[in-house]
Amino acid sequence: MRALILAAGRGSRLHPYTDTVPKCLTEIAGITLIERQITTLRACGIKDIVIVTGYLADHLNIPDTRQIYNPRWMETNMVESLFCAVEEFTDDLIVSYSDIVYERRVLEALLRSQSNISVAVDKNWRAYWEFRFADPLSDAESLRLDVEGRITDIGLPVDDIDGVEAQYMGLMRFRGDGVDILMRTKQELGFRRRAWMDERPIEKAYMTDLLMEMVLTGVDVHAVPIAGGWLEIDTVKDYRDIAKLYESGDISRFYDAQA
Repeated sequence: MRALILAAGRGSRLHPYTDTVPKCLTEIAGITLIERQITTLRACGIKDIVIVTGYLADHLNIPDTRQIYNPRWMETNMVESLFCAVEEFTDDLIVSYSDIVYERRVLEALLRSQSNISVAVDKNWRAYWEFRFADPLSDAESLRLDVEGRITDIGLPVDDIDGVEAQYMGLMRFRGDGVDILMRTKQELGFRRRAWMDERPIEKAYMTDLLMEMVLTGVDVHAVPIAGGWLEIDTVKDYRDIAKLYESGDISRFYDAQA
């Protein structure tokens, strides 16, 4: 099993904290986001960790990890960053955004999944989004499941908060045939016209665009539901609010920092 952490982006919404370091080196209570994530991966037995770098890549030469550089990090997004590391793909991959942290139980739930494609989703997302945003709908995305727990819709804007069943976290697993499907879907991206392509070119595709392409072409994309236990640091407000929760000892509202 190998973990690929996608850490190429600039993190402009975290300015000025990202002026001199990549986003994932933002510190919360004295520990960087990526350090927290790597600690959790290793605690679950995942030692083979590859970081896809871009912005200020030299800062991410972290011991006992390997780095793959995305030379087009300024013009691309998550999907292209992931496929910069295609030669590092194995038959069992954990793929994670670098601006999140998660409790060990979240990763363990993903590791228990026997599906070829598994995506961690937070069923208790609403309280966290109401804490982060004055209007949770300003950032919430669609995510719907069928009775078998397969994702039927993901990554689209929504106008009804009650219609959102969970939130995508940026943590997923591809194993066995799922890795082949991942590569085939990327190769075929753009063969069919999708609505998101009116807003951004294929090289700026989001991971949710790729996952939704799988869904639309009949691939089973299974959700791994969890209840809280993770944080995302995407904006200055996120950073300052989470720092205050740590300082007050109230972080356990959303995340067990010891887990």
